[in-house]
Amino acid sequence: MAELLNAKIAFSAALILSIAILVIELAGGIVFKSTALVADALHIVTDILAIAFSLVALTISSRPPSGSSTYGYHRIEVIASLVNGLSLMGIFGVIMYTAYARLLNPQPIDVIGTCTFGAVALTLNVISSRILKKAQSTFPDQADLNVSSAESHVFGDALASLAVIVGALSVFFTGKNFIDPLVAGFIGLLVLRSAIQITTQGGAIILENSPIRNMQELEQRLLTVGGVSDVHDLHAWRICSHITVASVHACLDKSGQERPMEVRKELENKLNECGVQHVTIQLEDICCVPSHGHKQQDSNSAGFKDRRLIV
Repeated sequence: MAELLNAKIAFSAALILSIAILVIELAGGIVFKSTALVADALHIVTDILAIAFSLVALTISSRPPSGSSTYGYHRIEVIASLVNGLSLMGIFGVIMYTAYARLLNPQPIDVIGTCTFGAVALTLNVISSRILKKAQSTFPDQADLNVSSAESHVFGDALASLAVIVGALSVFFTGKNFIDPLVAGFIGLLVLRSAIQITTQGGAIILENSPIRNMQELEQRLLTVGGVSDVHDLHAWRICSHITVASVHACLDKSGQERPMEVRKELENKLNECGVQHVTIQLEDICCVPSHGHKQQDSNSAGFKDRRLIV
């Protein structure tokens, strides 16, 4: 797929730029005694690992389905995003500890050198962000979670580099050296924000939360299909960020029983309109649950026969 190829190229370019930023900021932080630059360099280390892992995950997830993995390897994308989020939480702790230690014992920094290296890092981050944004635009329906994860990393880096420059200028004009570790703390909060966002998105897919916000509204839309008297056991979940799956049982009235293929197609179209790519529909000529029931009933005790139409 063209979008996957574009994403792989974008990841490769972002990885090279991130390594360049790491070298620049780590050297600058050590030479100019800037905690903020070192903190941003630590953030970049995580970004390099995250982008590299995402590139590997994207490559594996593009493999075709096999006999045992009938949906393919798309869940690798979700696992990679969770690892990225958890690694960011770890680096958040390191940055906050370093900033706190420097805050207790502020040290003078080389303002000109810190600003210069911060500006170079900011420029490279902007270039990397534009490359990833262009790759994300090639996905037609849903944003790819791995690309979104990388974008979030790079955007946080750009803000952090800008904060380094502002902090260094503030030290220059005020003479307050404690501003530098405060900027490092701010960068740490940006890292935490990214970690929570990425982990929440990946966790929602792992927990199979419905990507469709209002399932009751979807149920009502399905009931507008001619020949459908009731729907139940309606479920929707995601395999990955751009594959949504849904299943539903639909009870048919007499008119629906006369044209089951047409009814099934209309139900499928309704679900496709809501962003569902893979649909499983079970048609029933006698409903196996009471009308609008939410719990599956025992067919014998409820007095119903579960008769499925094979179409």
